[in-house]
Amino acid sequence: MMVRLLIGIIAIFLCFPITQVTAADSKPYEKLNDLLETSIQLSRQERYVEAHNLLEIFMDDFSKMMTTQKNVKMDDVRVIMSVHSQTKDILMNGTVPHEEKVRNVMMLRLAVDAMSSEHQPLWTEMEEPIITTFQQLKHSVESKDENIFGQHYYRLIKTYNLILPSLRMDVKPEYIAKVDAHLQYLDQNKRTIIQDPSKMDQLNAMETDFRALFEQLKEDETDPSLLWVMISTGSIILLTLSYVAWRRYEAENRKRKRKKQKD
Repeated sequence: MMVRLLIGIIAIFLCFPITQVTAADSKPYEKLNDLLETSIQLSRQERYVEAHNLLEIFMDDFSKMMTTQKNVKMDDVRVIMSVHSQTKDILMNGTVPHEEKVRNVMMLRLAVDAMSSEHQPLWTEMEEPIITTFQQLKHSVESKDENIFGQHYYRLIKTYNLILPSLRMDVKPEYIAKVDAHLQYLDQNKRTIIQDPSKMDQLNAMETDFRALFEQLKEDETDPSLLWVMISTGSIILLTLSYVAWRRYEAENRKRKRKKQKD
């Protein structure tokens, strides 16, 4: 009887929708993300003026939205505005390569997504490319190939810079500071690293810190609704087991009393 009651109570809890309170509702960001997606496509087609004009519209809408959004961090707003200003300038700069122009619009898109996403922001998809590139860089050290090392380092920097504004919004500063220091060290000591096999242990430690950028976010991403279900269900089970134990204790007491009366 008690088992059936327990299952019934848990089922009732799980059937009710769970309302999550988010720091910034993602719906107002849909139009902004659409504008940036279109701007990316225009940039890829080398239609830079049109892409630039969409960024102007984006900032107008973004500024208006920020006046109504609550609990938005001003540091995050400043990151978005900085990347936006940089991207506009780059799109109109005739000396900047095409690839760099597209990458900067993508950087802004990732940053806005980082601001609006509560779980699994887009920038986390770059974990595999970054770790793979770093492992290739380590292999170039093992083969003592300075040219290949330089190529992988350049690719690593480009990918890391693409997500850096997003990291500043989602990851603790000390994690970013470690990786920044590693990248500076790699840039300044390429030849020493390649010539000294003992540096491999140091490179392995660097890889651990790169992974930590993504792992730290995963640790902070526990779904509040899941926690609520776990706590609620655990409480119900605990109460039910306590009730069953009390009923059993009472039954044993009554049994002992009846036995004493017979004796």
